[in-house]
Amino acid sequence: MAAGIAAEVARTRINRYEHGVNECDLRTAKRLADALGMPLAAFFAETDEVAEAIQALAKLSVEEQRKVVVELQLKAQRSDLPSS
Repeated sequence: MAAGIAAEVARTRINRYEHGVNECDLRTAKRLADALGMPLAAFFAETDEVAEAIQALAKLSVEEQRKVVVELQLKAQRSDLPSS
């Protein structure tokens, strides 16, 4: 397996990580993220939606990321305003 985990134990170990039975160190998490082609930050997202947003942002250029972040911040500010 690309993450440096033997193929015969990879499925079991990853399942245990996913279900909180075992914890992996940051280096292992980074190797898994790299092997899956996803940003490490997506592993730590509290919801699937946030993880998906992180993965989508990672595919954009830095300039495009900045634009999206500004749009999200504006949207969040508007949703914080009391309705009249």
